[in-house]
Amino acid sequence: MTTLQAHLRNFRDGGELYRLFEHIPDVLFFAKDGEGRLIMGNQRFVEHCGLSSIDELAGKSDYDIFPNYMAEKFATDDQAVLSSGKPLLHLVELFPSRDRLPEWFTTNKYPIFDDNGNAAAVCGIVQNYEQSFYDSNDPVSKVVELIKDRFDQALSIPELSKEAGLSQRQLERLFKKRFSITPREYIIRLRVLIAADQLRFTSKGITEIALDCGFYDHSSFTRQFKRHMGTLPLQFRKNESG
Repeated sequence: MTTLQAHLRNFRDGGELYRLFEHIPDVLFFAKDGEGRLIMGNQRFVEHCGLSSIDELAGKSDYDIFPNYMAEKFATDDQAVLSSGKPLLHLVELFPSRDRLPEWFTTNKYPIFDDNGNAAAVCGIVQNYEQSFYDSNDPVSKVVELIKDRFDQALSIPELSKEAGLSQRQLERLFKKRFSITPREYIIRLRVLIAADQLRFTSKGITEIALDCGFYDHSSFTRQFKRHMGTLPLQFRKNESG
């Protein structure tokens, strides 16, 4: 065991600071070694990974827990932190939550240095971005909920704007300020991620999934899926099942 690993284990097993993360609401905390193996995580992170204890988590990589496309993104970000020795802050990303419906999360990753001053591990905190700003009276929150409820239907940005009490221009400006994408792009990303989940966990055909997720035909679904996921739906299903 290296000095760094010993420090991290002591931090996990007896540190007051580590236990603090168990009492901060809605915060997921984790740490990984330089090889991408999880060393620790608070109980919320453990449960978010579908596990029950830190002992189950320790030693696993993102590829053991998350879909490949997510694990690849996490590994790329970790490597950027290790290579630069600098944190990656305020990464706002759309990922499936524990109930499998995609939600916005914000992640901050920091390097952990060894005795020689080299970045040798990564720790981070993840928070549900939607919960951090949700307000039933907030028009953007209302539009997010409307889109989630109706993602499988034909959605009109002018109609969503009207229901939120905004002009289309106001909605697009406020939405982009919060998420850095337009409402239309959010709808497409949401549908693609829900479709990816169905490709992984159901035996439905591609056309059926496309229609269930609000795409008007097989062709438009395939085009948008490849644009966002970097591969075709059938290949994605093979990769994730393998």
